[in-house]
Amino acid sequence: MDYFRLGYSENMDMVITPVHSPDGIPIGLVGRSIEGKSFKNSSNLPKSKTLFNIHRAKKVGDHVIIVESNFDAIRIHQAGFPNVVATLGGHISHDNINLLNRYFNRIVIMTDSDPAGRELGMNIANKLRNKDILWASHSYGKIYPNNAKDAGDMSDEEIKTCIKNAVSDIEYRSWNP
Repeated sequence: MDYFRLGYSENMDMVITPVHSPDGIPIGLVGRSIEGKSFKNSSNLPKSKTLFNIHRAKKVGDHVIIVESNFDAIRIHQAGFPNVVATLGGHISHDNINLLNRYFNRIVIMTDSDPAGRELGMNIANKLRNKDILWASHSYGKIYPNNAKDAGDMSDEEIKTCIKNAVSDIEYRSWNP
């Protein structure tokens, strides 16, 4: 809670997390409802200009894990991987890709296992230039264990296994032609 400066809005019944620019300047808030998966962002949050947690992840090194949701990023951090960023939705912008290209050389794609998440992962992989692109994988031909949709549905050990067993972009595409 302290590390990510989580807050709570009684009015909206949401957990709130701040979003920062790549330089660490607070630029907005993302809220998620306590019940269900309803999201609300502060008005004019420039999601296309930043990635959640990039100001911290770029300090860890040139290896990053990319997910969709800020809460998935927090969950992966809890499992021992501080080098994680989130797109804050199912879209990747040109500016987001530029940030990945600028700060990272090795990218592990850990987007949701649903069709929209897989499409987002493909968009990311297709737009990156000269990077070592890997896909999180629980075991050969299996994206995540126990029909998990995302990191929020996994234990620490399952997250660690998916990252440790990440496969190359070429191998992943051979599973999903």
